[in-house]
Amino acid sequence: MELRAPTAAMRALVELFVPAGSRCLEVSCAGGGLAGAWLRERGYGHVNVDMAERSTLPFADASFDAALMIETLERLDAPDRAAAEVRRVLRPGGVLLATASNVSYWRRRLAPRGGDRQPPAFDPVSLRRVLLQAGFNMVGVEGQDGAIVRDLPLVRVFWKGRASAPYRVAERLFPSLLGFRVGAFAIKA
Repeated sequence: MELRAPTAAMRALVELFVPAGSRCLEVSCAGGGLAGAWLRERGYGHVNVDMAERSTLPFADASFDAALMIETLERLDAPDRAAAEVRRVLRPGGVLLATASNVSYWRRRLAPRGGDRQPPAFDPVSLRRVLLQAGFNMVGVEGQDGAIVRDLPLVRVFWKGRASAPYRVAERLFPSLLGFRVGAFAIKA
C-alpha cells in the first residue's frame, strides 16, 4: 500500500546517491512502502518488504543497488540487526538511505514523555553508530525537515510548507537540535 511520496530531503538523497535504473529495496515496517510509486515513475526497480515480523530478508547476498528505510529503524526491536541484514543484500558500493524521527529535535525536547515501552530513539550520533556497527564503511548523517513556524502551536497558521534557506543551513550545522528527522546515507564497501 503506497502511503505518500518520500520527503523532499529523502528524494534529494535518492537523486544524489542512486543512479537511474538501480534496483532498490524498500524496507518498511507494518505500514507499506512510502517510495514505491515515486521510484518506479523515475525508472528505478523497486521491491518492498515488511520487516515487522521477520529477522532476515528473503533475498540473496548482493541483490540490490540501493535500499531505503524510511522511518523504519525506530519501529523495529533490533534496528542494528535489521541494518546488518540490509547491508548483506546490498552489492558492494550499494547505498542504504535511512530516516528516523529525531529524538533530539527542539520541539520533541519540550514535549512530555509517556508510555511504558519506548521504541528505539535516534539522534544523529546514535543513527550513525547503528549503521557503522552494521558494517557500513562510509556513513553520513544530516538533520531533515525541521521548522520553527510549523511546530509552534499558535503560529502554525503562517506555515508556508518549507523551511527557509537560512533554517536549512542551520539544520546542517545543528542536526540534533534542528532536524525533525535524522537522515543518513551508508555505503557498503
